[in-house]
Amino acid sequence: MVDTSLLEEQAIEAALNSDWHRAVTLNKQLVTQDKKDLQAYLRLGYALVQLSEFDKAKKTYKKVLRLQPKHTLATEHLKKIAVLQTQKKAAARTITYDPDTFLEMPGKTKTVHLMNVGPKEHLVGKNNGEEVLLKEKKRRLEVRSSDNEYLGAIPDDISKRLLYFIKEGSDYKAFIKDIDLTDVYIFIREIKKGNKVKHYPSFPSDPHVMLTDIQKAESEEESDDDSDDDSDDDDEVDIEDEQWGNIEERDSDIERIVQFDNSDDDDSDE
Repeated sequence: MVDTSLLEEQAIEAALNSDWHRAVTLNKQLVTQDKKDLQAYLRLGYALVQLSEFDKAKKTYKKVLRLQPKHTLATEHLKKIAVLQTQKKAAARTITYDPDTFLEMPGKTKTVHLMNVGPKEHLVGKNNGEEVLLKEKKRRLEVRSSDNEYLGAIPDDISKRLLYFIKEGSDYKAFIKDIDLTDVYIFIREIKKGNKVKHYPSFPSDPHVMLTDIQKAESEEESDDDSDDDSDDDDEVDIEDEQWGNIEERDSDIERIVQFDNSDDDDSDE
């Protein structure tokens, strides 16, 4: 008999490497040795889903429920399989992504728990590491798949800040970090910072300044506009002063002309 702990390590490694056929083989060996090994059944069921062997996966998860009724994870995966079969979709695509995709950078990255998640048929078939799109709708940022399927919405405070930063020339990329049928977490990374917000972090460590920073930036922008207006007013005054000088000079010339004409009239009267 093969050592159980070694088999378990190999089964986990196979799953981490997305080697689903090997994962199925190893986990089958584990449940043959121990018919009450819940974790092996769960890994086996997941590997079968990845291979689109839905009927076998359903039987595997049902064995879990016989061993432990109302097992949350098994119940959730059975629902996922039902949706996959109903929609006739392939199982979640295997996404190969750079390990640095989820590298945290203070002020430049943030993991966000989406609100108002999309329908289950939009969530199935999505995998960790998959790039998603940020789209504005009604002053809020929505998250959509590359196929334009709605996945959820970014919370209002983060939405407002990012929309302001994007308006000022900032750019971001987002990836699925964790997803199931009820929750979606995405990882947002700053790619470029706009000039007007270059002194402000995209994601402040203190959530209370999420909106106050924007108000400060807007206030500075309004101050700059007021300064420009004052400068324009000064120019207008200078122009008006110059115009009045020309008018006064012209009036003086007219006076001299009038005086000259009057002197001619006086001479003629004599």
